[in-house]
Amino acid sequence: MDPIVLDRRFRVWRYGVGHSQLLLRSPADRDEPESVHVLFEGVCAVKLRTSYHPLTLQRAGGEERERILAFTEVPEKLHARMLCWTLPNEDEGFIVCGRATVLATSGSDIDAAWPPGARVLYRFSPGVDFPSTS
Repeated sequence: MDPIVLDRRFRVWRYGVGHSQLLLRSPADRDEPESVHVLFEGVCAVKLRTSYHPLTLQRAGGEERERILAFTEVPEKLHARMLCWTLPNEDEGFIVCGRATVLATSGSDIDAAWPPGARVLYRFSPGVDFPSTS
């Protein structure tokens, strides 16, 4: 899969251990009329900087994926259910999760992970990518 490059400044907006969710957000401004949210669900490991510009999401594969999964200590029987993202490489950050969704919204509900009226740009879960990236 080709990397997804979101050419905006994103920062960590919220990380909830109880709900296993991580939200990266790029707010609307005079140059960008929509906010963009990147919601990771079922998060079991993260390594992050405070901000990214641009935000590059790259699926980890091969040895890199195995190294990241070994770090998480997720049981091997669950590895197939996990998505491993690098930002854009393992040294700059990674996220291991069950699902990831990129949303655009013109709404003002900045605290909602999935604001009302949000438009799905990308949705990823093991075995399913929307829109198709092939």
